Amino acid sequence: MKKEQIAKKNREKEELRKNEDHIANRVMVVFAAAILMLLGLSYLWRAYDVAATLLAAIRINRILIGVSALGLAASLGWWIFSVRKGTYKKDSVCNGTMFSCFFAALLPSLLLIQYSASIAQRVLYVVIPGIAILHLIYSSYQREFFSFCVTHSLIGYLMWIMARTYNPSLELSALAAILAICAAAFCLFLLAGRKGGVLSLGGLHIRLTDNRDLRTSCVGAVYGGTALLALAAYFLGVPYAYYCLYALIGLVIGMAVYFTVKLI
Repeated sequence: MKKEQIAKKNREKEELRKNEDHIANRVMVVFAAAILMLLGLSYLWRAYDVAATLLAAIRINRILIGVSALGLAASLGWWIFSVRKGTYKKDSVCNGTMFSCFFAALLPSLLLIQYSASIAQRVLYVVIPGIAILHLIYSSYQREFFSFCVTHSLIGYLMWIMARTYNPSLELSALAAILAICAAAFCLFLLAGRKGGVLSLGGLHIRLTDNRDLRTSCVGAVYGGTALLALAAYFLGVPYAYYCLYALIGLVIGMAVYFTVKLI
């Protein structure tokens, strides 16, 4: 009996080690891809700033857009085909899902550079590392923290727009979008909580939380507090809007500390 228990514990330890190695390898691949993507895109938009290389940069960008579109279509096809055939390897570091995500990030980046290289420089230096960090959170933390981070990343960007813009209609639109995100996220958490943390949309099942006992009051406090910060940023204006944005960042850091402690 003791030998069986020891063998079971050894198998569990081996499975845990393999899972940790898989997560570490995938996170390293994602961060390496993000760094290489930023380096390549930075060379491209620098070529847009030089008159002698402008035409060549435009041609290269158009070629890359075509390649990225084909790569995205091929990756999605590979992903769907492997899932239907039952050959999809979820534990593989590089599979159809990973390639689809890579091309799904690369294609809009190239299109943004074609639209405006100067805007692309300001946006992509934040968005691409942000996607890599979100993947790290998705792989390492509880699913509810990842869900909070996704929504609060969007909310943080909208609050930054509120603090930076001088256009009243754009500021009001950003506030309305923040309130809509908070309300929609709370409703989705409420629906998922009734089904063990899984949100069912037709045949698609999305896990929003790993904690089946996650209190609705806690979710309401997070999104209610976020909505109050957005309202304060709108009505108080600059410079208090920046303080509200800093408070939102502090809220995310506090959640990171809380969920990190839960992992230990």
